[in-house]
Amino acid sequence: MKLLIVMASNPYSADFNTMIKFAKAGIKRNDKVSIFFMANGTYCLNHDKVKELADDGVKLYYCAHNAEERKINPPSFAESSSMYGLSKLIGEADKVINLS
Repeated sequence: MKLLIVMASNPYSADFNTMIKFAKAGIKRNDKVSIFFMANGTYCLNHDKVKELADDGVKLYYCAHNAEERKINPPSFAESSSMYGLSKLIGEADKVINLS
């Protein structure tokens, strides 16, 4: 199954821990897990736990415009995208979880 998590909350919110738990559960089930960071969720890109998810095979995307607005220097393990890219990811996913 293709699982997409859309993260729009900051890394200090309860949603951050929920995102990590959903992603790890998907990995255990052998799902193809992707996370799209947007709005204040782009702040999560610099968190160590997000790097661990990337190391575990989770595909990470972020809205380049939102990251630029917040002066975030995204890490190399995350792929630059856009709202159009998000719409394509949603169309390809079997399940979408929105955390905002």
